[in-house]
Amino acid sequence: MSVKRATSKNKFRIFANAVALTLAEVAFWGVLIATWYSIQQIAPNVQLERPTWTYVLLILPASLVIFLFSLSRKKRWAETISDESLWPSILPFWRPQLHGWRFFLWRLAMASIIIGMLDLKVGAKLKEVESEGVDVMIALDVSKSMDAEDTGASRLKLAKQSIQRFLNELGGDRVGLVVFAGEAYVQCPITTDYGAFKLFLDGVTTELVPVQGTAVGRAIEVCAEGFDPESNASKMVVVFTDGENHEDDAAAVAQRVLEKGIEVHTIGMGTTSGAPIPLYDRYGRTKGFKSDQEGNPIVTALDEASLIQIAEAGNGSYTQAGISIVNISGLLSAINNMEQTELSTVAYTEYDHLFHWFFVFAIILVMIESFLHWSPKSKIA
Repeated sequence: MSVKRATSKNKFRIFANAVALTLAEVAFWGVLIATWYSIQQIAPNVQLERPTWTYVLLILPASLVIFLFSLSRKKRWAETISDESLWPSILPFWRPQLHGWRFFLWRLAMASIIIGMLDLKVGAKLKEVESEGVDVMIALDVSKSMDAEDTGASRLKLAKQSIQRFLNELGGDRVGLVVFAGEAYVQCPITTDYGAFKLFLDGVTTELVPVQGTAVGRAIEVCAEGFDPESNASKMVVVFTDGENHEDDAAAVAQRVLEKGIEVHTIGMGTTSGAPIPLYDRYGRTKGFKSDQEGNPIVTALDEASLIQIAEAGNGSYTQAGISIVNISGLLSAINNMEQTELSTVAYTEYDHLFHWFFVFAIILVMIESFLHWSPKSKIA
């Protein structure tokens, strides 16, 4: 009687499976991140219903490690039964090479289920909604000096994180975003759609405004123009900036807008001792610091006196950023002390939820995986 020799169909290819599945894992995450980043840039009406659940996606790379460990144990178990050359005779319908494909399909199904749980939704209808609150325009400095890292992180990164925290404390208030350097532009019109606001905020970088400088006064003017002139709501401007080298009389502008009932508050991003301005290559890697004509690093420092003067002229408050934190309690207190007015704004109030398509795709993948598992001659896989 001839003995069947072990072929590639009957052998465990642990290293080959590990390499192939690792590459697939890297490709999956690359496609996922690139797709979500592209959606954020071109479709701000696409959101996640449960964004705080994204950490559940970490189950996916963990499952790969568990699978490879399990596959290694199965191989050791099979080797205790008999020599590898006898496997075709003892287990003629065993196909270890299918383990990798089955895991790949199961892994995609699990990813599809998790994404479905996050509940991707698309804004389907804009409606005018009513709420009670105040109107807040936020002016965010995006000049190159905001890349300095004397606050435990870049000044801009800390400012964006602080705005996110501030936004999380609001309820029913309308908020808008202006970015400025040597010129100022509206990044997000005033709205109660905080999801859309956050998407616009995420895209802010120091490359956004080509004209360099720190035109705080112009930023305050653009914020004031961004309010609805027909609204009776209390109005507030909050300026996040290091205030360095401001090119206009911002205090005078703050005084003028105060006459229209608009308070101006300032948040000083940075320290009075200052820090050099880092330079980055096209890959986002640090390549030194910005220097003067003599080759000495340029140090950018917080102009605290000017920001205090602006806040006083605008009947507002001044807060200096700490290391890795900005105390926003003063802003929240100012809002609470303002008269709350009934507001109306246009926002997405109806969404099309797409979770069911991900679940259907997962069911199809599980059915395909089950087909690979099933054999009419043997139940061993």
